[in-house]
Amino acid sequence: MRREKPVSGEFYRHFKGKLYQVLLTAKDSESTKETVVYQGLYPPYEKWVRPLDDFMAETDREKYPEASQKYRFEKVLEEGMSGFSDSGERQGADEVSFPGQRVGDEELKKALRTGQPERYLINRIADSEVAERGFLMLLDAETFREKRQIYIGLRSYLDKRLLSNIAVALDIVLEDGSIEEQYESILACLDKLDHYEGGRLR
Repeated sequence: MRREKPVSGEFYRHFKGKLYQVLLTAKDSESTKETVVYQGLYPPYEKWVRPLDDFMAETDREKYPEASQKYRFEKVLEEGMSGFSDSGERQGADEVSFPGQRVGDEELKKALRTGQPERYLINRIADSEVAERGFLMLLDAETFREKRQIYIGLRSYLDKRLLSNIAVALDIVLEDGSIEEQYESILACLDKLDHYEGGRLR
């Protein structure tokens, strides 16, 4: 079965673990072959171009026998969707819907920034959707102070996969440990980054 072509804004994980966001697809002016333009979600946030066929190809098992992904790049998040596994496939157990009670981005962001989002979101939105959309908001936040506020609001929604994604996006080396230990480790780094950024802006 043919895989769906990447769409601008989608997130993909490379088989080596780094996260990337697709910026656009384009045609090479010489060969007219389709290409993918994508950006690393880790410093220095470089942009890359790769032929579409290459981007969608399976991982070379002979060269990388330990790779856990079937494909070189696998989609991990979709805008407005939740419940994705590490391979980018929907997980049946997480498919919970709350008809007629769509929580907008601004409302969700405000709820997360209170530090007690459960009070505002209970029975209105699936926990997995809070986690996935909150992760995107954290990535999009312009300051480390805002990233920290959103991160604290996400505390009860985070699992090891999302903690790992956040660490990769912030270029933080995450040590082995419990979810609580890893959460505190990232929070300590965000505290330092916020303090450094605040001092630099004075």
